[in-house]
Amino acid sequence: MKEQLLIHEVIDLPDEFDIKDFKLFYKDIDLLRLSKDYGTPLRFTFLPTIEEKINEMKLYFKEAIQKTNYQGSYMYYYCTKSSHFRHILQKAIQSNIGVEISSAYDIDLIKSLIEDGNIKKSTKIICNGYKTSDYQAGILSLIQQDHCSVMPIIDSKSELLHYLENLSNTTNLTIGIRINLSFLQTYPHESRFGLSPDNIMSHYHDYIKANGQVSVTTLHFFNEKGLNTGNEYWNVLEEVIRFYCRFKRINPQLTTLDIGGGMPFRSSLNDTIDLSLLVRQLISTIQNICLEEGVQEPDIITEFGKYTVAEATATIFKINEKKQGDRVDWAIIDGSFITHLPDTWAIHQEYPVFPINNLKQNYKPYVLGGLTCDSADYYPNTIDRGYVMLPDTDNEQYITFLHTGAYQEALSGFGGINHCLIPSPKHIIIDRDDHEDLQYTVFSEKQTSHHLLKILGYQK
Repeated sequence: MKEQLLIHEVIDLPDEFDIKDFKLFYKDIDLLRLSKDYGTPLRFTFLPTIEEKINEMKLYFKEAIQKTNYQGSYMYYYCTKSSHFRHILQKAIQSNIGVEISSAYDIDLIKSLIEDGNIKKSTKIICNGYKTSDYQAGILSLIQQDHCSVMPIIDSKSELLHYLENLSNTTNLTIGIRINLSFLQTYPHESRFGLSPDNIMSHYHDYIKANGQVSVTTLHFFNEKGLNTGNEYWNVLEEVIRFYCRFKRINPQLTTLDIGGGMPFRSSLNDTIDLSLLVRQLISTIQNICLEEGVQEPDIITEFGKYTVAEATATIFKINEKKQGDRVDWAIIDGSFITHLPDTWAIHQEYPVFPINNLKQNYKPYVLGGLTCDSADYYPNTIDRGYVMLPDTDNEQYITFLHTGAYQEALSGFGGINHCLIPSPKHIIIDRDDHEDLQYTVFSEKQTSHHLLKILGYQK
């Protein structure tokens, strides 16, 4: 039973799983006992996975750089928008990485981490996204306080001018510039992000080149489809690198290419993408184009969010009832996909799904239904619909959705009001102590009726 488990199809179970007494264990965690002890719906975060993912990606880049004799360096950044929680940031920063932020309220988050001693003076902070006046003021405040290394990524001319006009005479400013990909014929749609290549060049000549306080060290881009093996990504990458080389010739201070995020996570345990090979192709592509252009290879920055945190969290539901339908059979969970896993509804995201118990039973296909009155509250919510294989039994049944650690709380509104007043689930944090024993901490309790009514103004 350890080697095979039916979900969408027969798969080989990875090493992090084990099956004992026909129950599923994950990272040595007894998922059935966890479900019964803490109740469902339940979200749990296993913090050691964050460190594992960061170190895994660092190793892929290190090996690719060594094998190709690439002359640039690599720096891993975590983008906070994937999950802003303090326990996530603390664990990620321990792996000697940078942090990418994207809003004014992120500034206060960074200041809190500075006060706690989690962020050091050597910690690198990238400030991305559109900059409101509050965000711009916060960035300048961080730079002037000099508690960490801060670099804004310029997204518009007005942002650039704001820094130039408000920078103190004694402060030097290092910036990056985001390139707008709409200039590419191969890019599928108009983008609102960043500056065109012509504007980057003209702004550099007009405002930066003769300014002794400001230097542009980084060119940033992000392909919204993320890193993948398709030709579109590599065509975009080539054009961006060639512009980098063009910009480097007139701006010797340019040293770094920020390729953004988009590293795939395992949305299915059948995923066959070889990430080490993907990184090797990335390094080789940049190296070969720079060789053609006669330009030194850039240092590389990545901003991996979903890759960093997705696989650290899982969500557990209990099956309330199984209902026979005309064309499909339904298994009704004690939660909601729209509320608890909104990506399944909004972008039809798939996740690895496993039954936790009754694993010796025969399996039968079901569509999972949520508790809301919304017809879209079901899973799998894909074009071909599909199904989930569950044990064919009327006994108490629990299931787990793996790799749900990115964006789900932010999109559903953690601690707020959800569709049909479905409460947010209990969330627990699991870590290992110095003796490698598992430690369980309740981060947040399941929302109560009083909490919901207070938010809505019915109670004080």
